[in-house]
Amino acid sequence: MAELREALKNAGGVPLLFSRCLTILAFLSVSMTAGAQTISIVSPTASTVSSPVHVVANFSSTAQIESISVVLDGAEVAQPQAVTPLDIQVPMSAGNHTLTINAVQSDGLQLFASRSVDVSAPVASMSTSSTSSATTVPDPGIAMSTSGGTSSISHIEEKSGWYMYPDQGNPNCSSKPTLISSPSLDGTSGRFHLDPTGQFNNCLWPIKLGTSSATHFKLETSFQLSSPWSSQGVEFSSNKHIGTKWYKFSVQCSYYKGVFSVWDTLGSQWVATSIPCKRPAANTWEHLTVQTEINNGKAVFLSLTHNGVTHTINKSFNPKSGTSSNSFGVHVQMDGNRSGDSYYAWVDNLKITLW
Repeated sequence: MAELREALKNAGGVPLLFSRCLTILAFLSVSMTAGAQTISIVSPTASTVSSPVHVVANFSSTAQIESISVVLDGAEVAQPQAVTPLDIQVPMSAGNHTLTINAVQSDGLQLFASRSVDVSAPVASMSTSSTSSATTVPDPGIAMSTSGGTSSISHIEEKSGWYMYPDQGNPNCSSKPTLISSPSLDGTSGRFHLDPTGQFNNCLWPIKLGTSSATHFKLETSFQLSSPWSSQGVEFSSNKHIGTKWYKFSVQCSYYKGVFSVWDTLGSQWVATSIPCKRPAANTWEHLTVQTEINNGKAVFLSLTHNGVTHTINKSFNPKSGTSSNSFGVHVQMDGNRSGDSYYAWVDNLKITLW
């Protein structure tokens, strides 16, 4: 009888052990699956921001997102549509806050991510300066810093208000820059996408930043390309209206020509400089600074600094006439090649300084 009990014990041990193994494997599988689902807060970064705060988040999820909520200091402040990525403006008072984004997947899994946010004084309090010789007023939602007679707007790639239109051809382009955390220099960059449908298709993305009486401008940016061999060139520009006169300070790095070109606004044509512009390596940051001014009624290109090397331009052009305005802004353009290859451009630390 003892032998029989021992045999039954041994026989029952196998399925029991097998059942326990299956339970452990199932638990590990669920844990791994749950661990793969994440929310990544791309904006705001850890630096101080102004209200309203541009909140952008990406979702790494294998199931559909059913609901999203935005929580500020423990209180829900927004429940936007379950459209990913999340991209909304959230009003916040000055001071330190804890921003939390919650989401629920269709399978019931709950996701969340939090970030500490330092909010400066409202934009309206920084929009003017009694000591400034050039009055500059940013558009709503555009944070601006002012020191003496100089105003600057930083991280323009992170701002709302970008829009797109094809400059040539009929390409499929991103409607605005997509904010991502990598690659980036400061934690957030704007990714532009050009997907041509033919030869030499171009896309241009402008953003209006405010109004100003300034006549001196400095545009700075860093950028990199996913596949430089797919690009005919890239273009960065600041522009300014004074009354009915439109001044456009566009600079193009033309890989086909191998030099930088500047824009003749009235003549509607590119004018080549002798400043070299070689096709960069893929996924390598390039840095560009352009100094310009309005002098004697003309758009004057003063100098260009490319990857730390400064070159004098000293070219000037007449403006075009249009409707009366004192607005200013910037734009980014991607140029397609003969083969119609698609590629990405990442733009970071895009900044304009005016005085």
